[in-house]
Formats: sequence, C-alpha cells, structure tokens
Amino acid sequence: MNTKTDNLDDLRREIDRIDDAMHDLVMRRAEVAQSLRRAKAAGPTFRPVREAMLLRRLVARHQGALPPSIVVRIWREMMAANLRLQRPFTVAVADQPEQPGVWDLARDHYGSHGASMTLASPAQVVSAVAEGEALIGVLGMPRDDETAPWWPTLAASDRGPRVVVRLPFGGSGNARGERPQALAVALLEPEATGQDRALVAVESRDALSRTRVAELFGRVGLSAGVLAVAAGAGNGAQLSLVETNQFLQPGDQRLKAIEAASAGEIARMSVIGGYAEPLTLNETNPR
Repeated sequence: MNTKTDNLDDLRREIDRIDDAMHDLVMRRAEVAQSLRRAKAAGPTFRPVREAMLLRRLVARHQGALPPSIVVRIWREMMAANLRLQRPFTVAVADQPEQPGVWDLARDHYGSHGASMTLASPAQVVSAVAEGEALIGVLGMPRDDETAPWWPTLAASDRGPRVVVRLPFGGSGNARGERPQALAVALLEPEATGQDRALVAVESRDALSRTRVAELFGRVGLSAGVLAVAAGAGNGAQLSLVETNQFLQPGDQRLKAIEAASAGEIARMSVIGGYAEPLTLNETNPR
C-alpha cells in the first residue's frame, strides 16, 4: 500500500466534496436572488451600499492563505451575476485613450459576462445613464487638464445621475500598465455605510486654491482634498471637485457653514455623490 498516494487521493476526494458543497450554495444563492427580484417589486435592485458592507464583512472574517483580494474578486463576480438575475442591466464605459484601463475596472467590478457599451466621451456615458440606456456609467477619475469635464454636469441637476462607487473597491484588478481609478454613476441616491466619502462641486466666484478649500472644510471638521478644477460659468469663476472624508447629503448644515465662512468666495455647493471608502487590501501577503 502506498500511503502517500492514498493520502493524496483522500485529499482530492475532500476537494471534490468541498467543490460540490460550494456549487450547491452558489446555485442556492442564485435562487434567493431571483426571489429577491419578486420581493422587491418596484424597489431598487442595485444597492452599492449593500455590496460594500457585504465585502467588508467577508474581508473582516477572512483567514488563511488565500489573499483577501481573491475573495473580493470571487464575490464581485457572483454579486454581479446575481444582480443580473434580478434585473438585466448595461454598463456604459467612457473610451478615453488618455485613461486606459477603465473598461477593465468596469468589467472586474460589474462582471465579465454582462452587457456593456463603450462610448466615445464621458458626456455620452452620463447621458446614457440619465436616459436609462445604461444602469451604471463608469468614467475615469476627473483631472485638471480635461477640455470637457463630465462632473460639472452632475452639479447642474438635482435629479440626474450621482456618483455612487469609487473603483477599484477592493484590490487593483487585472488591468495592465498603470493602475487606473474610476468613478461609477447611477440614477441612485447615495447611501452611507459608516465609512464613506462624498463628492462636492464647489463653485467660487474667483479662483480658489486647494489650500483654501481644505482650510474652509476643516473649519467644520471635514478633511477634504480637491480632485479636479474646471472653469465656472462666470468670468473668472471656478468649479472645484472636492472629496471629503465623511458622507454628506444635500442641505447638510456643514456645507452652509462653509459657504458662510468663505465670506462670499463660494457662490454655491452641490453634493454630486457619495461612496463607500475602498478597501485597502494586501494582495500578496495573506494574514
């Protein structure tokens, strides 16, 4: 009797049993997802806040040799597939040569087998979401050098798409070259998870430095940084896209306090999104 071979066969049979059990649970999860579709009726099926909290919970309880980034990747694919069982949806992605890898981010987060459309400009992506042609739009991170930035469009409307996810959420994904970052927009009001960031479009009558913006937000206990700057509507006016370290809703009293403290520098502020703070994962060294 070859003890080594016998042990190897036992281990392989154990893996087969585990695979069968996992497959049974995956199929059961899909059945429950379809039941959710019926239970939700007209309610929203796409809830980024729920997805973020689930992944945080799994990463917090994860142990062993398997890197947590792999767990996130497995569950992201499964959640995207189950969401499609509840509601078929399309993801629109902006094709910007200067920001390669955004399509890869969208595929990693929203599933490799779903419907997607690639559009020539960020403005077309925002429009596709606003008009219901796509449930989700994925756009490269705003930059100062953009000739036609997309994010001011969100500030111009109280009922349009909002930023609801920052990508990548967990791990850098499989994009080649530089690791891109992106934002996802949807016709959905952002929800808080307890560890969140908000995006605020700040319209100033004149140029406002990044240091001044951070100082004004700091007065109300918010840590903030300017992600991008664009020209405003008036002569010399400026729009600043500000990311804060806490969730904010339109009408938040802290925003009113910032506007008052600016002594006329700030003309208007609009909350254009909020999202769960992305996970920080060690992708190579397991815990």
